[in-house]
Amino acid sequence: MGINMDELVQEAEDLGRISEDLRRQQLVAAHRRQEAILSLHSLGLSIREIAKKIHCSPAVVQSSISSARSRRPRLVRREERIPFELHIQLSLKLHADEERIRSIGRAGVERMRERPRSSVANEWVNRWDELLGQTVEEIEEAMLEDSAFATELRQMSPFAGALSEQERLIAIRKAAALAP
Repeated sequence: MGINMDELVQEAEDLGRISEDLRRQQLVAAHRRQEAILSLHSLGLSIREIAKKIHCSPAVVQSSISSARSRRPRLVRREERIPFELHIQLSLKLHADEERIRSIGRAGVERMRERPRSSVANEWVNRWDELLGQTVEEIEEAMLEDSAFATELRQMSPFAGALSEQERLIAIRKAAALAP
């Protein structure tokens, strides 16, 4: 009875893919929880109140808020913070409902293409079009990048209608709460 190395290699590859998928899901869930905790804090709840409501320690809440804040660039202008926070919300929705959000984005790109725009604005539209064909992680990375181009890109987002009124209000509250 010999050992079939090909089967073992295939099993290791299959389990590696499963493990990586689960790791990504766990990371997204952790980020979503951190964002929810930051949202509650931005809405005026104290760290102790949040801890009591979600049945964890204040240290976990504080750590979650710190982690969520650490993923954000230092944006001084309100006009930059609000679109950034809106795109944080969009990235969460993109992970939760990828096809719907991509569809909204593609329709938005098509609407943008119908209007005459400057060459710079056309660059943004083309970049959004390109991004919508990439992975969720690549879209998220580009949307939330700390660069002048990404800041401009967020100003001309194709995702109108993707966020509920509550999600938009939470993003605006977070932008205000995170002001330097």
